[in-house]
Amino acid sequence: MPTHLLSHSANPADLKAALQKIRERIKQGGDKKHVSVAVQLQLLDELSQFDFGRFLIQNRGINGYWTNYMLTHPWFGRKTKKNNRGQSFSVLEQFLLDKAPSVLATQERFQIFLRENQKAVRDEAILATIPSGMMGELLYLDYQGVQCIGLIGIDYDSQALSDAKMLAAKQQLLDFVELVESDAWSLPIEAQFDLISSNGLSIYEADDAKVLKLYKEFYRALKPKGKLVTSFLTFPPALTTECEWLMENINDEDLLLQQIIFLDILDAKFQCFRSSAQTEHYLAAAGFKDIAFIYDSARIFPTVIAEK
Repeated sequence: MPTHLLSHSANPADLKAALQKIRERIKQGGDKKHVSVAVQLQLLDELSQFDFGRFLIQNRGINGYWTNYMLTHPWFGRKTKKNNRGQSFSVLEQFLLDKAPSVLATQERFQIFLRENQKAVRDEAILATIPSGMMGELLYLDYQGVQCIGLIGIDYDSQALSDAKMLAAKQQLLDFVELVESDAWSLPIEAQFDLISSNGLSIYEADDAKVLKLYKEFYRALKPKGKLVTSFLTFPPALTTECEWLMENINDEDLLLQQIIFLDILDAKFQCFRSSAQTEHYLAAAGFKDIAFIYDSARIFPTVIAEK
């Protein structure tokens, strides 16, 4: 099972070296039908002008901090028009956060997670998020009237746990929170959780057997009748004849630019896709029942609910 971070490196490549490596790959690939070398190099330069873009260049994935930045953008940056440095957004960063179809889908998915996770909030409940990242899917819930609850954040990234602790303090929930540095594929836990909220692992894991193992770990960690809230990326049209996407809800130009950035330029790690049928099969094979899907408006990043 993974013994390293799937989404990003704990020791990211030097930005200059990462840029040079990508430039060389773009030049070697030559002009493509949908985008020239010159346009790719221009977009790469624009990505390098803001912090979120620089992180993507160096890591080809997204950590807990930048995931939280992206998911909460509708609450903050979209309203203030300011980025993480309090500066105006560049055109490209604004595109990523406000127009890129997969980002819009995961922002919508986050709201679905919050709505579903809120249903599990009650006294004496134990709620977990794996991987925790900054724990936003638990820390942004409403705990009014709750006297005693356990909020468990499990992540293999120690920096994510530190960031989660800071957010817990900001939300005045630190007394409820326990942070555990652990690999999701080898959880030291059995039948303890009323809820496991999990986003962001399957999209980095291409091996279906490992995803099944992950679901089995979640099943084992849940109490009887415990609930799993998780998610997955469905196949884009180019990779399947049975695409689930609702293309009428997706802007074609935005989709193309997203593809150029994430696939052609960055060769991003979060390109592991599965169908709803596959996901249901693996969850059932892990032992889950009452499996139900909640789709974002484009059906790009579905949420799936399952019970032990």
